[in-house]
Amino acid sequence: MHGAIFATRLRMSSQRLNANDLRAEARLLTLAGLILLGLGLPLTLYLVSLSLAPHGLSPVLPVAIGTPPIMLGYIACHFASVRMVKAKALEEARRQRKSGLASPAK
Repeated sequence: MHGAIFATRLRMSSQRLNANDLRAEARLLTLAGLILLGLGLPLTLYLVSLSLAPHGLSPVLPVAIGTPPIMLGYIACHFASVRMVKAKALEEARRQRKSGLASPAK
């Protein structure tokens, strides 16, 4: 068996992508991203203010602690927008198929 350790020969059952499911997933990712950004940005600013104080914290600490939640929040929001674009593309393709089937061929 070649490949990664976790590779398996069993295939997962593939389901058709649904625009509503993609939108629901995007909403969840957006909420998670906004929560992470809402926690990470104020925390970073607070730590920066502490590090700028006399005898304050290490200047590396705000970057080390604040960057991961900010980056994860940004990535979650990015994937949410990608899901929304996929949902819109699926709906457009479905609408075009329906309009193509509804009009008589000449």
